[in-house]
Amino acid sequence: MTDRADCSTATTNWRKPKPLATDVLEKPARLLPKMKLEELVTVMLLTVAAIDQYLPIGLVLAGVLLLYITVVHGDFIYRSYLTLNRDLTGLALIIEVKIDLWWRLHQNKGIHELFLDIVKKNPKKAAMIDIEKDTTETFEEFNAHCNRYANYFQGLGYRSGDVVALYMENSVEFVAAWMGLAKIGVVTAWINSNLKREQLVHCITASKTKAIITSVTLQNMLIDAIDEKLFRVDGIDVYSVGEPKKNSGFKNLQKNLDAQVTSEPKTLDVIDFKSVLCFIYTSGTTGMPKAAVMKHFRYYSIAVGAAKSFGIKASDRMYVSMPIYHTAAGILGVGQALLGGSSCVIRKKFSASNFWRDCVKYDCTVSQYIGEICRYLLAQPVVKEESVHRMRLLVGNGLRAEIWQPFVDRFRVRIGELYGSTEGTSSLVNIDGHVGACGFLPISPLTKKMHPVRLIKVDDVTGEAIRTSDGLCIACNPGESGAMVSTIRKNNPLLQFEGYLNKKETNKKIIRDVFAKGDSCFLTGDLLHWDRLGYVYFKDRTGDTFRWKGENVSTTEVEAILHPINGLSDATVYGVEVPKREGKVGMASVVRAVSFEENESQFVERVGARLSSSLTSYAIPQFIRICQDVEKTGTFKLVKTNLQRIGIMDTPSDSIYIFNSENRNFVPFDNDLRCKVSLGSYPF
Repeated sequence: MTDRADCSTATTNWRKPKPLATDVLEKPARLLPKMKLEELVTVMLLTVAAIDQYLPIGLVLAGVLLLYITVVHGDFIYRSYLTLNRDLTGLALIIEVKIDLWWRLHQNKGIHELFLDIVKKNPKKAAMIDIEKDTTETFEEFNAHCNRYANYFQGLGYRSGDVVALYMENSVEFVAAWMGLAKIGVVTAWINSNLKREQLVHCITASKTKAIITSVTLQNMLIDAIDEKLFRVDGIDVYSVGEPKKNSGFKNLQKNLDAQVTSEPKTLDVIDFKSVLCFIYTSGTTGMPKAAVMKHFRYYSIAVGAAKSFGIKASDRMYVSMPIYHTAAGILGVGQALLGGSSCVIRKKFSASNFWRDCVKYDCTVSQYIGEICRYLLAQPVVKEESVHRMRLLVGNGLRAEIWQPFVDRFRVRIGELYGSTEGTSSLVNIDGHVGACGFLPISPLTKKMHPVRLIKVDDVTGEAIRTSDGLCIACNPGESGAMVSTIRKNNPLLQFEGYLNKKETNKKIIRDVFAKGDSCFLTGDLLHWDRLGYVYFKDRTGDTFRWKGENVSTTEVEAILHPINGLSDATVYGVEVPKREGKVGMASVVRAVSFEENESQFVERVGARLSSSLTSYAIPQFIRICQDVEKTGTFKLVKTNLQRIGIMDTPSDSIYIFNSENRNFVPFDNDLRCKVSLGSYPF
């Protein structure tokens, strides 16, 4: 009975909304009508004139005016005073970053040239440390490693604008490959190493690649996709960094690289700060992963912007265990070595039990995180390395307010939280470590108009922007929630939206006529809350995505795997909240075909096998709800809001199954499992 009681309590309490820590300032009662700015200025001028002409009346008017300002604007003045230091520091940071970027635009050097400047300054300093291979390369040695790639592919006739797909795990090899190819202008497509079958094939074909470079272990995933006839490699060279599998037709790249010279490649094409560097895949609001276009200056702005925001120096050692095919680790993390001269320690895969041991062994001082790994680290038993490490800063996103302070107190580190997207034109940074915030926006009417980021009001159900009668969007005020938009300006390289390879997908992320007719902004697809002190907090995702285990999951992508299954008449996928877990877990509501002859457990087992074989671990729905029907609109679009509201709760007509990671399939969601989920002890 005790366990059941605890389970019930946990289920009830976790749903209660918690007030934001900064919501301590209530809006003052409007005792007097609020004057427009021009009216207030007029009254102030009249008061000054009265003081000049007749002092007693002037002083009375001044007193009345002061009382009016105190009552009507006192709250705003007080809030502005509280945030003055933060806003001025932020303004100075923006100016510093913009001046640096404009100077780099004037120089017009590509990332590879800027990297060579770092190599010349630090030839014998450790640049890249690969934990898996137990190797250390100095900047001089790592540059030679890159040059082998550049010279080999240049010798094959690869030129600027050609594309090579990288399907590799975290390793120094991955970084050497893209940097070496960047030296000759070849664009690299950074493929998620967790992908397989349909998703993998889509990302490779979307990039229009001429070659694929993979590792010895991941080559099996490529062979599987080819064997399943999902993919043809006619006209595409496939290289394995190591011995290829027999009869695969893949080439041994390592042997070819070992035979190459290490001098700088010939300059055959113009490669500058505005050239395309790589494609980074991001799961957008709909469909399969989209290839975001990353130019040299965008890579530079992310890496250097983070360094300036949080004080990352050349003397630091960056520990990278997050996937380097993503922006956060691949640019924000690795970029500190390539553009700042820091040393970079790369682990193949994140390990909570080895995190602090690695940090001590390799003397790391900075690391990159997502919120989920912070929870994993807190859940680990105390180890001696926690008290002797030199880690001073963790930079990343998604750290929840509930565990922020306990994490900082236990591990004695500073948190550098930020918010942004791979393809976006602007980002937010939390420069003062305010708990729970992903950044801030100035609350002053003057400074906020200078900031390229704003929040706009959106419909809670559809996620569509709410517009006024003249067709413009409505800007949020402090204390309100809305969707983040960042300004797009074609004449400003720093605010240009490069978008995706697929131009139709690019247009979907642009919202027009936002604050003035003819303007345009990048729509992030996220809901944020802007508190009365200007701090911004992540609230939720709009559109058909949810975030689980630090990854964005496209619901339509998962639905595309489900829909072809025989015996399934309809399916919809969405994210639901579960107790004591960050993000939202995937849930699929499916309707069985009436005419199909098999029992429910056999059907669910078949569905589970399909999902397990086609999706990455984080994209597999953790729950399946067998429904009689799914709600649709008049235009036959699936309605998910009611299903999301129900979440994992029981309904009389439905049955629910939960994914068992040990047998890689679904089992009935019984009372014991329900209790484990409620207590946060179920191993998702």
